[in-house]
Amino acid sequence: MLDALWDRLFDRMLEAVARPVAARAAATALALAAFLLGLAALPLIVLNFALAGWGLFALSRLLAAIAGRGGEGPLNAVFNAVNFAGLPMAFALADPSHALAAVFLMFALAAQSAAVLKLERCLVGNTELLIAFALACAFPEYFAVVAYVTGVLCFIAAGVAAARRR
Repeated sequence: MLDALWDRLFDRMLEAVARPVAARAAATALALAAFLLGLAALPLIVLNFALAGWGLFALSRLLAAIAGRGGEGPLNAVFNAVNFAGLPMAFALADPSHALAAVFLMFALAAQSAAVLKLERCLVGNTELLIAFALACAFPEYFAVVAYVTGVLCFIAAGVAAARRR
């Protein structure tokens, strides 16, 4: 839902950044760089440097958005899905008491992804996930609450997307 607002607010800025960057690098190379940067955030979260991990993850999402300007390819979508699933896993590794919440959130993300394959937008978009993960990184002791609330929203979004397909 917030992705449309994000796009309106930052579209010009991303376009201004993307044009010169895309001229120098292919969208696939940028998507790969975003993916690797997102993966680099995971050990920081595991080692309880969650805010530093969030910073790398946010930077990776910015690169992914720039890469998307050069043409949204299936590889970029796979990289995004893996990065978003990696964050709950990192929280589970950092504190095993968060494992059930992490699995619940990953299951919900998978359900939503499957339900919205044919839709352009989903109710719980990247912006909402970024906000949820920012909260989890800022307050890691509340990861389970953030994960369960976000997971429930993802399941609701999956249900709405499935109903729209009919």
